[in-house]
Amino acid sequence: MMVETELSILVVDDDPMIVQSIFEMLNDEIKAYTFLQANSGRIAFNVALTKLPRLIITDWDMPDLNGIELIRQLKANPLTADIPVIMATGVMVTSEHLRHALEVGAIDFLRKPIDQIELKARVNAMLTLSNHIEEIKLMNETIQDSNVFLQYLINIIPNPIVHYDITGTILVFNQSFRWAFDTDKDNFQSYYNYFLRDGVEIHLTNDRKIIDGQIPIAKYESHITYADETKHDALFTKVPVKNKSGDVKGILCVINDVTEMKKQYADDIQKHKSELAGISMRLIQSSELNEKIMRDIEKLVEMGNEANRALLEGLATSYKTAVNDNIWVEFEKRFNDVHVDFYHSLSMAHPDLTGNERKLCAFLKLDMSSKEIATITFQNAKSIDMARYRLRKKLGLEGDDSLQGYLMKF
Repeated sequence: MMVETELSILVVDDDPMIVQSIFEMLNDEIKAYTFLQANSGRIAFNVALTKLPRLIITDWDMPDLNGIELIRQLKANPLTADIPVIMATGVMVTSEHLRHALEVGAIDFLRKPIDQIELKARVNAMLTLSNHIEEIKLMNETIQDSNVFLQYLINIIPNPIVHYDITGTILVFNQSFRWAFDTDKDNFQSYYNYFLRDGVEIHLTNDRKIIDGQIPIAKYESHITYADETKHDALFTKVPVKNKSGDVKGILCVINDVTEMKKQYADDIQKHKSELAGISMRLIQSSELNEKIMRDIEKLVEMGNEANRALLEGLATSYKTAVNDNIWVEFEKRFNDVHVDFYHSLSMAHPDLTGNERKLCAFLKLDMSSKEIATITFQNAKSIDMARYRLRKKLGLEGDDSLQGYLMKF
């Protein structure tokens, strides 16, 4: 008999910052699950045996026991063989790496840096599949007829699923596909007919790559129109269906609707943009007040005796440092909420930038003037202008090139 276990997701990576990042991306989306973590493949295998998580997300390149070896051990053990594993890597990203990961038993593949929308979509799809696999295991004791079993399997999955041959003729589909496209089981259409008005070329191109063996799995987004005329953004996941000789005879497709997820993400970004604009304005106003305080302190320095001057000058220096640090922490948090990949992309293109130059890039991306930046950072506008000039040189910009325009690309 199956034993009911705690709903959990195991994230495996030797970098604790990446583990924490994945937890934060998924926390609001998947509240019913407990998050488990391991910093090596060996520890992860022991955790998997003990906790039997519903999903494992693992890094590839780890000391002790890497992601590929971990998957092999999981698939070799009956207790963990059915746990879906998503491979996440920023190093092993070629088609051959993807093929290798899938061949040893990974069910999905994520490239680092991880995109939040893609992560949520893939995890939701895999958890749906994992949960239904658990349900099916419980019912398998009473289901003897394999055809009934297969039909039940595909019909309990809420995502539209369809199996069609290499010509596009539909062979099998589940209830969700029927409801989405108003399909008549006695009058199968070509799979491609359902996507003619939304652009069928993307489906034909990816299917040809699968059939020709160019890729082992296809994942792409496309707009679709359901039978009720509603428009949706969908993530398509396709794998080849082969015969005993290894020839591709058809394609199995799972469609995951990400419309609401993308809308929520866009709403969140807009909210963060508004918050960033607000905090930027408050920071400028606060900095103007702080600048006045500093001028008053300077007057006191001129009026005081030598001992008091030293005390006031030290106070002014400490105040500037503390205010600068606090301003940057608050500003950077809001900035990162809106421009998630800005620093990473900028560092990849220009790894020699200093910390202050990256900060200046962030202010300039928000189209702040030299005066505004100077106010926030307790510098004069001429110093900021000189820093901008040096930054242009470092970025390799010509005289007519727009610095702000260039930074908008990141």
